[in-house]
Amino acid sequence: MRAPTNWLRNSRATAARIVFGKRPACRSPLIFSGLKWRWLLDHIPGLRQQAEAGDALFGTVDTWLAWKLTGLHVTDVTNASRTQLMDLQTLDWDEDILNLFGIPRKTLPQIHSSSEVFGVAGAPLPGVPLAGILGDQQAALFGQACLKPGQAKNTYGTGCFLLMNTGSTPVHSTSGLIATLGYKLGDDRPVYALEGSIAIAGALVHWLRDNLGLIENSAAIEPLAAQRAR
Repeated sequence: MRAPTNWLRNSRATAARIVFGKRPACRSPLIFSGLKWRWLLDHIPGLRQQAEAGDALFGTVDTWLAWKLTGLHVTDVTNASRTQLMDLQTLDWDEDILNLFGIPRKTLPQIHSSSEVFGVAGAPLPGVPLAGILGDQQAALFGQACLKPGQAKNTYGTGCFLLMNTGSTPVHSTSGLIATLGYKLGDDRPVYALEGSIAIAGALVHWLRDNLGLIENSAAIEPLAAQRAR
């Protein structure tokens, strides 16, 4: 993570401030994959040439799964929004950010809504339509039926993530929250969300158990936390 972040600070830093300053949703780069793709292009021999020739493709995990199932290079708006490369308004790849990162557009998947028939799977699910793609936390927002502006979910796992439905208009936080896509159903207007993230939550319990040896099993953390609360 340090190497891509150092590139953002040191290489073309003024341009980066200008580009991201106009895009409040893009100011927290560490959770996004765009910088990591740039790092791969700079450090894997021959990859830049393959990308320029259209022989190398990028994508998040959903894109890889869709490729393996259907042979199509696709993603949805929620996953595309997690790359730091998509314009939240147009729902298309942002040419200014692509130019800043030096990422060829031809390497990126085609962006679709979250709910439509993307294609039909081959083996091991021959004939089954692939009809939905959602990012991790956005799927939790939708699955918890936070379908109206103001409704929010908080999920606890490796990290802790709060997402709030903000309706059909992105809301840009002044307190460090991230504006993101919540979901988009077919031809309907996109639904946006605000996200607050804590990268380490459940993983901290494992650290206390495995690294510090303060507890013998994960369940032992609850009585300790209850004592502290009192």
